[in-house]
Amino acid sequence: MSTSLLYHAFGVHGYQYVRSFFNKGKVFFVIEAHPSQIRCPDCDSRHVIRKGTQTRHFKTLPIGKKPIVFTAIIQRMQCLDCHYIKQVKLWLADPKKSYTLAFARFVLELLRFSTINDVAHHLGVSWDTIKEIQKEYLIKHFSKPKLKNMTHLAIDEISIGKRHKYITLVLDLKSGAVVFIGDGKGADSLMPFWKKLKHSKAKIMAVAIDMSPAYIQAVTAQLPQADIVFDHFHVIKYFNDKLSDLRRQLYDQTKERQERQDLKGLRWILLKNPEHLDENKR
Repeated sequence: MSTSLLYHAFGVHGYQYVRSFFNKGKVFFVIEAHPSQIRCPDCDSRHVIRKGTQTRHFKTLPIGKKPIVFTAIIQRMQCLDCHYIKQVKLWLADPKKSYTLAFARFVLELLRFSTINDVAHHLGVSWDTIKEIQKEYLIKHFSKPKLKNMTHLAIDEISIGKRHKYITLVLDLKSGAVVFIGDGKGADSLMPFWKKLKHSKAKIMAVAIDMSPAYIQAVTAQLPQADIVFDHFHVIKYFNDKLSDLRRQLYDQTKERQERQDLKGLRWILLKNPEHLDENKR
């Protein structure tokens, strides 16, 4: 294998190929840092003294279904300028991980089309490894969302766990990204978000919420210029509840057995569109 193939096939640069071997169903490629990369990782000085090596194994992109492992010979050295003894900079992977950066990118690509369990089974790694890669990607790209360009928001609460613990979510309706998660529910859980939104100077045009008086009051106070839009689910839910209340009132008022029987089976008819009903039900 050439050093050029290491870069074009596996995305590894700064290393050169040494040898390869096969063991327990896996292909191992032994690589070491290119002489041009033997420099201090802090001050970038080339005035160094070599102080031995360390060998580490990194899982990388498979070839078909054959697992591939890079066995990296990592140079340890002493810098004559800053006097530190350290290892050369690890270009192919995060220093604390057992897989390469290319492997992590490959996992993220597979997760677009498959589940964590399926990807872990396909690549022969643990569920925790795949979850760790996905979690770090989400933290890196979405833990500090930019609020400046937002114009349309959605606010709602959800219940998590068995003890009815609530969290409040704020979403950017254009991108679908979650931009804030607050503890609890109600207006108080949104106070940290209003502070961040004020500092961002975002111009919010509309906010989608349910019909909670607390949310209505909070949005009116914090974003007086924004339109309030009640989400479709709650509008239909309240309308359906009113229809059910009306049916119960009619049922209590009538004394005729046949009429009561008709009203008893009327609930789902009232909730359907007229064009979906046959002649008798209409």
